[in-house]
Amino acid sequence: MRVLIFTLIVSLSSAFAVAAEERLHAPMPADTVKAKVLDWAAGQGLQDKAIIESVGKLWAISSEARTADDLLDRAAQTFGMVDPGAKQLLYRCQFGSLIAPDAELAVIDKFEPFVATNLRAFVMKFDAQSGFFDEALAVSEKIEVSQLIDPASYFFFKAVAEHRLLKKKEGLATLKLLKSNTSDVPVRYSSLAELMEKDLEGLEEKSLNEVSRMMSDVERRLGQGRGGERVQKVEEEIVSRLDEIIKKLEEQAKGGGGGGGNGQQPQQAQQPAQDSRVKGSTAPGEVDKRDIGNKSGWGALPPKEQAKAKNLIDRELPPHYRNAIEQYLKKLATRPEGAPQSNK
Repeated sequence: MRVLIFTLIVSLSSAFAVAAEERLHAPMPADTVKAKVLDWAAGQGLQDKAIIESVGKLWAISSEARTADDLLDRAAQTFGMVDPGAKQLLYRCQFGSLIAPDAELAVIDKFEPFVATNLRAFVMKFDAQSGFFDEALAVSEKIEVSQLIDPASYFFFKAVAEHRLLKKKEGLATLKLLKSNTSDVPVRYSSLAELMEKDLEGLEEKSLNEVSRMMSDVERRLGQGRGGERVQKVEEEIVSRLDEIIKKLEEQAKGGGGGGGNGQQPQQAQQPAQDSRVKGSTAPGEVDKRDIGNKSGWGALPPKEQAKAKNLIDRELPPHYRNAIEQYLKKLATRPEGAPQSNK
């Protein structure tokens, strides 16, 4: 009997989990949003008549004229008018500044779920649009989807951040929720979602495409004044993967590391690869560890090795990858010692 009851409980739990995953996420009705926002504002003990009047004017428009993203913007404006902490968050979004994420999240966490969730969604949207993808994902945590004014915007910008950070599994899962489990998705979101989904599906680990995009992400971070441990770790991974790709190309040029024994190279080794993958390799893919440090010229190969690597790159890789790698390594070589560091 106990076994039967336990089995029933497990089955029901699984059913509820599937149902929650397949739930259709719809935008919150305009009248509901207005009521929730104004009820919250009234509970804050406002005494300033000018603020009360401004809040009233902000919501004195026809419900039919309001889109979900417009409602989210109006809600965020109201939160900022009423609460100093929310005002600080909106100020930094307006002027593109970035405060410490921990301090920012502490400000948001003090609010009730409806306000906290939609403040997070608003700030996450700004972060993703401004290229602060790590911050966007950090802010998106703890969001209660049932409290979202605009679920489509939330899923879309979360997917944007995951896509740009090459989080394939997470990005595809978020895009699935956007495409299959969210109603009233704007055409601009659904169209770009299709492109992001195809791009992530075709992304292969340790391919030249992935390495090139890792380089672009490092350049983005350095452009934002970030050169700390996270960036250095990605730089190390780039060098390691390039080393592995070059090693595979060497094996390919030798005929796959074995085979016929006639000393002749196979025909395909004489032509550059036509896509972002290294084809036909049988190399084990093991890479020697390098002490690359964090000083100017880190990761630089000795002159003979540089010439050898450049020769392989020139001969084997498509032109756009050759150019990207050369430009990237030049930037690293000229990077000044003692550049500003951070933990990002």
